[in-house]
Parts: sequence; C-alpha cells; structure tokens
Amino acid sequence: MAEDLKFCPHCGAAVTAEDDRCPQCQTDLRPFRSAPTAQPDTQKLNLSALYANPYREGMKRLKARETKTPAPAKKRWHWPWSKE
Repeated sequence: MAEDLKFCPHCGAAVTAEDDRCPQCQTDLRPFRSAPTAQPDTQKLNLSALYANPYREGMKRLKARETKTPAPAKKRWHWPWSKE
C-alpha cells in the first residue's frame, strides 16, 4: 500500500493519515502503511517481439525455463533386438 492510505483495506471506510486503526472495523493500518510494495517475479511481456515472431519468443522462454530447472535426460528408445 502507500503512506497516503485513504480507505481501510479491510472494510473500505475512509481513514485519515493520523489513524492507526480503522474507525469502523478497528483493523490495524500500520502494516499497510509501512509495508513496501512487493513486485511479483514475473517476466515482462514484449508484445512487439511476440507479434513479430511468436515461435522465437516461445522458444526463448522455454530455454530460460529449462536453464532454471533442468529436466532429466530422456532415455532414448531403441529396438529390443538392436545392439545399442
């Protein structure tokens, strides 16, 4: 939230800058005023690149995901009578 909290995040009642508690529902407003805004760890979408070549953008994201968590190597299938 922000320092200039104008409404209670719980009930929506109007609050002033000096209030530590909501006058209507008695919710403590200090954590909402002092908490930094948490930015989610998401990738920003580049729409122009996506519209230009969606396959390339998808492959970039797939490669980035694979480097974070490598998948186990797949066992190669072979014919039962082969000598591999």
